[in-house]
Amino acid sequence: MSFRNMMWLTIIAIAALIGAFLGPPIFEAVGDTTMMILAPILLILLVGVCVWALSSNKRGIKADGPALADARAMQPQAGKARIYVCRRGFVAAMQGMDVTLDGSERGQIKSGQMLMAEVEPGRHHLHVATAKKSLARPAEFEIDLGPGGVAVIHAMIEMGALKGDIKLTRLDAQAARDNVNATKLILWQEAPA
Repeated sequence: MSFRNMMWLTIIAIAALIGAFLGPPIFEAVGDTTMMILAPILLILLVGVCVWALSSNKRGIKADGPALADARAMQPQAGKARIYVCRRGFVAAMQGMDVTLDGSERGQIKSGQMLMAEVEPGRHHLHVATAKKSLARPAEFEIDLGPGGVAVIHAMIEMGALKGDIKLTRLDAQAARDNVNATKLILWQEAPA
């Protein structure tokens, strides 16, 4: 977990503790009648924000068993290369991440999912943004692969006060294998050519 995410989780924990101690006296001062009116309004607002944040998500199609086994083998066809985009973690886990490879292949993943593309060797461009564009700043990544090359990119959202950042990291061999084995393969919505 990044320092930035750890910092925000600490701030949230401190705010929860302060709320636990100051909440009851504030509720008592406000009064039961006012709280009976405010509580449902705040609950409706919270549910509305959650529905809005997830409204751009798409339901991904999970790959079948043989396709998943092939992806987890991490062995491209002769003369080809492979690019994986994996997502793990709990920060904004249900928020879809739109992944675009070389401007044409498009897919969306949530936490615990991955996309895999078998590509020609050479330079490839990856663009990743949240499905609800206003929630986080997008990220881009350049990947240069030779024949038989494999790149596993870990995508995550780092929390911010009002807007997060997408962070893309190329994983070393062991972390790459761990991430590929721990995630489910989702098919591209617009498949690689």
